[in-house]
Amino acid sequence: MDSNSAQAGTRGRGLVLALLAASHFILILDSAIVGVALPSIGRDLGFAAQDLSWIPNAYTLLYGGFLVLGGRLGDYLGRRRLFTGGLVLFAAASLTGSLAPSPGWLIAARALQGFAAAVIAPAALSLVLTVFPDTSEHGAAARNRALAVMGTMAAAGGSVGLFAGGVLTDLLGWQSVFYVNLPVALAGALLGLRLLPADPRADRSGRFDLTGAITITAGLTLLVFVLVNAGTAGWTAGRTAAWGTLSVALIAAFLLVQARSSSPLIPLRVFRRRSLRGANAVAALINMAVSPIYIVLSLYLQQVLHFSAFRSGVAVVPLAVTSTLVSTMSGRLINRFGVRTCCTTGLVLFGIGVGWMSRISGGSYPDEILGPLLLLGAGGVVFVAFTVAATAGADEDEAGLASGVLGTSTQIGAAVGLAVLTNVATRATRSAAAQHAITTGNLTTGYRDALLAATGFMVLAVAVSLTMLPGRRSIPATAVTEADPETARDPHRGQRLRGSGHRSKG
Repeated sequence: MDSNSAQAGTRGRGLVLALLAASHFILILDSAIVGVALPSIGRDLGFAAQDLSWIPNAYTLLYGGFLVLGGRLGDYLGRRRLFTGGLVLFAAASLTGSLAPSPGWLIAARALQGFAAAVIAPAALSLVLTVFPDTSEHGAAARNRALAVMGTMAAAGGSVGLFAGGVLTDLLGWQSVFYVNLPVALAGALLGLRLLPADPRADRSGRFDLTGAITITAGLTLLVFVLVNAGTAGWTAGRTAAWGTLSVALIAAFLLVQARSSSPLIPLRVFRRRSLRGANAVAALINMAVSPIYIVLSLYLQQVLHFSAFRSGVAVVPLAVTSTLVSTMSGRLINRFGVRTCCTTGLVLFGIGVGWMSRISGGSYPDEILGPLLLLGAGGVVFVAFTVAATAGADEDEAGLASGVLGTSTQIGAAVGLAVLTNVATRATRSAAAQHAITTGNLTTGYRDALLAATGFMVLAVAVSLTMLPGRRSIPATAVTEADPETARDPHRGQRLRGSGHRSKG
């Protein structure tokens, strides 16, 4: 290949990465931006206080429930097809939400957004894995840098969402937080048709595992529903136990079907990889802390410190700047120091930040919030690290599966964390009120206890990172070889994996 062709190829991959990173940005942005607008939405549409949480929960319910299926469908039906179609659906759902005249309408639109996101997210990540294969040491480094770009956009999306949500809500009304998705999603769909590699002809020689698809989607959706509803229904309520038992039974049935199927939806051998199991555990644990923290922070700034929505958005700018800067360096840091070191360091910084923030007492922003925000941003390398660990060594035909499983762990973790920490905060607030009217001091007590509980999740995540993530400078593709005996019987697959230049043990 001559230098001009190589340069054109590099430029083309750069444009593809920019497109995929932009899609990642808009999905994370949407989750954060709507959260800031919740008080205004509740007032305008007449939401009951106990129903307002279903605006984010409806999104989480469909997103978390359909991620595994969405990822696997990308492997079967074509990633470009699902990526572009998902963006069009996301734009349509956003427009529907902006026009909502009632609570039910808006919740339905958010659910449709969540379903579209469950198609887009794994397709985008698996396209990154396909365009940047890790079949050599140079390729692995390039993939880590590409994943760092995705991580940067995720960090920027969450932080910019908190800022933009306040600004747009104050200046243009809550409907604007949905309008902002339209041009980005539609432009992304059009560019996807032009820039993304064409989908290969679908291999229909194998039978699609319909039973597995139904049981895992129903089981995960029901599980997320149980988790997000437990905060209001109660963890010991009869319906919580009943629906929870049914969700576990469906997931167990799925595993049984996969073990016996000749063409499983999810080959269970992928879970033999220690790094994949560890990365998904870390992803779940940190998101058990992250998602509730952002909500607690937004509510604390507005309800206790009496910031306006606009001022609350400005208050998180230090987090946005720090996390974006750290994420841009994540690929180089992981290539130099390894996944385990970077992940553990990020988790420790994040844990110190959360622990520091748990000391809030209604004081000033510079004294209580600014320092923790900077530490939270500095810990952002962890998101790129666990993504690298979860997807390293994934075959091209299983890239969507690895992406979907990781996304599911993230969403399940977020749902568990939100349910647990909301319950902790509510109990602490009511206990502090002790039959009297709820004051800002009572609210602060609840938020403080929730943040302290989130610190516990971070401690568990550090333990998992130290014991389950690989300590090498990079994760060789032989991680799969060592875990999957079937690889040794597939000479072509073995050659692909050994192309990384590493030797298998023994």
